Amino acid sequence: MIERPYDGYGKCLLGVRRLSRMKLATSSPERQREDVLTAAASVGGHIIGWADDWEVSGATDPVTRPKLGPWLRDERGPYDGLVAAAVDRLGRNVVDCLNTGYKMRDEGKPIPSATRPVAKRPA
Repeated sequence: MIERPYDGYGKCLLGVRRLSRMKLATSSPERQREDVLTAAASVGGHIIGWADDWEVSGATDPVTRPKLGPWLRDERGPYDGLVAAAVDRLGRNVVDCLNTGYKMRDEGKPIPSATRPVAKRPA
C-alpha cells in the first residue's frame, strides 16, 4: 500500500501539494496526487500524510504555510522526507526551495519529486 500511517518501516514520506489557484488543470490536486504517489513508489517509500496548501501562493515561505509549515517546524509527527509533484510545489523562489532542501538534507531526509527523483547514494 502506498498510503498508510507512519509505521517507522521503509521511507515514511509526507506528500506536498500546493496550488495558488484551484483552476490550474495541469497542476490539479488529482494530478499532483498521482505524481507524488509515483515519486514515492519510485524511491520505495509510502505516503504517511498530506501537506495540502490550496489557494496558497508559491511566494509564501514553506515554513509559514498552513499545512506544510507545522511539519517543517517539527510540530507534527515523524516523517522521513518530503515528496512533491515538482520542485515549484515547495516554493516559487530559489531561496525558499533551497532553505527547505538544506533543512531536509541536514536532517537526512530526501525530497524526491516526480520531475527529479533522488539519486541513490553509493554503497
